[in-house]
Amino acid sequence: MRKLAAWIAVAVAMVFFTGAVIAAPPDKITIKEIQKTKAPVAYDHKAHATKVKECKECHHKDAAGKEQGCGKCHGAKAEGKKVDLKEAFHTQCKACHKKEGKGPQKCDECHPKK
Repeated sequence: MRKLAAWIAVAVAMVFFTGAVIAAPPDKITIKEIQKTKAPVAYDHKAHATKVKECKECHHKDAAGKEQGCGKCHGAKAEGKKVDLKEAFHTQCKACHKKEGKGPQKCDECHPKK
């Protein structure tokens, strides 16, 4: 009986720890690698994650709780059917902001003048 209780405690601890790791997105993020002529984009990732709820709405290929790597598929010069990183961000972010009726949609609203 003690062994069963110990295994249950370990299982509960693992579930709690895994949930805590997945539920903690970074607070702020700065995207700087996609635009050489404009300022980097800084935004409140935690606020976006709280509002959106499902990571896959933005991170359509990466698993929640893992390092997100948009550049893995959307490289600077993506080939074939994949859009490049700059276009992927612009399409994803602007489309959502337009749909929601709020948030920046023009260049200087995301990329402040240097």
